[in-house]
Amino acid sequence: MSSSSIETCSMPSNSMPPLYPPVLIRWVCVTVILAASVSELMAETFRLEAGPAVRIQALIDDVVSDGDEIVLGAGEYLVETAIDLRGRPITLRGERDRLGQPTARLVGSGRTGILSCRSGESMETRIETLDVIDGDIDLGAGLLVVDSSPTVRGVRFLGNVASVFGGGVAIFGSDSNPIFESCVFIENRADLVGGGCLNGTNSSPIYRDCLWSGNEVGLYGRGMYNQVDAAPALAGCEIEGCCDIVPPRSFIDEGDNVIDPYCQGCRADFNCYGGVGSADLGLLLGAWGTDDSIYDLDGDGEVGGSDIGVLVAQWGPCR
Repeated sequence: MSSSSIETCSMPSNSMPPLYPPVLIRWVCVTVILAASVSELMAETFRLEAGPAVRIQALIDDVVSDGDEIVLGAGEYLVETAIDLRGRPITLRGERDRLGQPTARLVGSGRTGILSCRSGESMETRIETLDVIDGDIDLGAGLLVVDSSPTVRGVRFLGNVASVFGGGVAIFGSDSNPIFESCVFIENRADLVGGGCLNGTNSSPIYRDCLWSGNEVGLYGRGMYNQVDAAPALAGCEIEGCCDIVPPRSFIDEGDNVIDPYCQGCRADFNCYGGVGSADLGLLLGAWGTDDSIYDLDGDGEVGGSDIGVLVAQWGPCR
C-alpha cells in the first residue's frame, strides 16, 4: 500500500468532528489496505516453454486475470496469427540471458503480423524483453497499435516486413500514446513508408533509449515516417544512417538523441524523399531571405540565389 493511500485514510488534526465514529473510519482504512494487499497477492505468473504461440493467445483469452504475467522461456514461439492483447492490463515478457538480452523469440510463420494492440490497451499492458522476428503483413508487421497505449520495453524488432506501412511497428489513432523504452528496430522493411516505424496522424508515441539500424523502405522513411500531425517524442535515441526520419524535423526532440537529419552527399534533399526536386525547391523558396541553416546550402548566413545554384547542382535522385 502506498503512503499516499494510507494518508487518504487519516484524519487531519484540525478537522471538524467526524461524521462517523473513529472506529468505523479505522475499519474502512484497514479494509482498503487489506483489499489492495489481497489484489497484489492474487496476481499470478504463467510460464510457457518454446512452441506454438497459439498457447499465448489461449492464456490471454481464457485464463489470465488483470495484473497477471505471462513469462516465455528461452526459444522460438511460432506465430501463425498475430497475438492480440485484447486490451488486457497484463504483462507479456520473455526471459533474459546474463547480459539482459531477450532469449524468447516470437517468430512469424507465413503471412501474419506478430503482436496487436487494438482494444484500448493502456500503459498497464506491458510487452517486455522479447525478440519479434519475421512478421509479414500489410501494416505493423512486428506490432500494430490502434487507439491504444501499451508499454513496450526491451523488445527487439528484427526483420519484419510490411507490404504497406510500418515494418517494425505501425501506430494509428489519436488515442495512441504508446511508450517504447530500450527497444531496437533492425533490418525491418516497409514496401511504401516507415521501414522501422510508422507513426500515424495524431498519434503521440514516446521513444526512449531506442536504436534504429539497417531498416529499408520502398519510398522513404527508412527508420521512421511520421504522418501529418503525428507527434512522436524521442529521448536518448540513436538512428544510424542519414535522412532516416521523414519528414526530417517531424518529432519532438527531448534531448540526447543521435540523429543525422540530412545526408551530406544530397544535402538539398530537404524532405528526405530520396532525391532533389521541385518540392525541395519550394521549401528553399519558403525560407528565402532568412538565416535558416537548413536551407543555407552555401553557408553564407542567408538563404538566397546562390543556394538555388547548389540545389540545382544536386537535382535528381540521391546517389
